[in-house]
Amino acid sequence: MVPPDFIVPPPGLIPAAPRDEPERTVQGAGPRALPAFTPPPGIVPPAGPPRIAVPSDPAERVEAPTASPVEGAWRLRGPGGLEVLLLRPVVLGRDPLPAPGGPDAAVIRVDDPARSVSKTHARIEIVEGRVTITDLSSTNGTRVLTPEGESHELEPGRPVEARSGATVLLGEFAVRLDRVPLDTV
Repeated sequence: MVPPDFIVPPPGLIPAAPRDEPERTVQGAGPRALPAFTPPPGIVPPAGPPRIAVPSDPAERVEAPTASPVEGAWRLRGPGGLEVLLLRPVVLGRDPLPAPGGPDAAVIRVDDPARSVSKTHARIEIVEGRVTITDLSSTNGTRVLTPEGESHELEPGRPVEARSGATVLLGEFAVRLDRVPLDTV
């Protein structure tokens, strides 16, 4: 017996086509009518098209996403799946203490196998819509690489502004700064 080029299901596994309908091929098959929807007993469907409530106050109005993304929250992304939305100040390091960043700062531990990141390395915060990075007297320093490739070494304690697309080097550990499109936040 010669095996077929395809797998044949055992008899009875696939139900046969109903006998009351004529057999159709793909070429001759037209669109099938779907059954009409009938609501369950006791449910009365609303009359007319659905209505959408639009707030009268423009401050309460939420716009639909546009084809081009609108800039939203700032985000840091790094190796090992590190992703941090900058919703408040953060202090980055191998084992950071919140004190240099103030009590409102979130403590973010980074896993740096090269151990080039200090225990408490840098503070990143948003000031008037702009991201500032401050080196917290780290051992191996902090640098900002602009999207154009320029490198800026940070002086300890002196905040420096960084733009979207910049790479922040904490010693040898790199994190990328960008904006999250508003329709994904």
